[in-house]
Amino acid sequence: MCKLILVIATLLAASFLSACGPTANTNTTNKPVTSATSSMPAATPNPAATETDIKKLVTDTAAALAKNDAAALEKLYADNYMLVNLDGSVQNKAERIGSIKSGDTKFDSFAYDEVTVRTNPEGTGAVVIARATASGINKGKKTDGTIRVTQVWSKTKDGWQQVSGHATQITSTAASPASNTPASNSNASSASNSNNNTNAGR
Repeated sequence: MCKLILVIATLLAASFLSACGPTANTNTTNKPVTSATSSMPAATPNPAATETDIKKLVTDTAAALAKNDAAALEKLYADNYMLVNLDGSVQNKAERIGSIKSGDTKFDSFAYDEVTVRTNPEGTGAVVIARATASGINKGKKTDGTIRVTQVWSKTKDGWQQVSGHATQITSTAASPASNTPASNSNASSASNSNNNTNAGR
């Protein structure tokens, strides 16, 4: 009887000590990494890399226009693309692509230079100002000479695409964009405004 009581007492003592001891495994070595511990800061946009990407797309756009390649332009233009033409008229993507497919807009040559790119801090948008030298027909009218072009590019689910374009004929009095003095900017603005008024009346 005494032995039985001793065995029961030993078992009770062992279970009590086990219940009071540490039960949780505090070793974090093999714990799965949670989203809270694995969150890393977002990658900082690289303006230089973005500028390189956009300049390549500008070159690709010029090549597509020079070849009147509507299929290539459909990929470069976003679905909400809008273009302000030399005469002040506005075309959406379907109208611009349709004009090229029909031959209403047809280029013999097209090239960009003086390309400058500005990006937003998030690296999701860019504005391009460039000079285009073109020869051909646009909306049935002869197009020859140099054009100041503004493009807006956006990073979409399909990559970088052009969402907006604006063209202004460069006159002999227009200042180069490389000059950034107030007087030069004023002259360029006056020439551009004067030319826009002329184009609007065409």
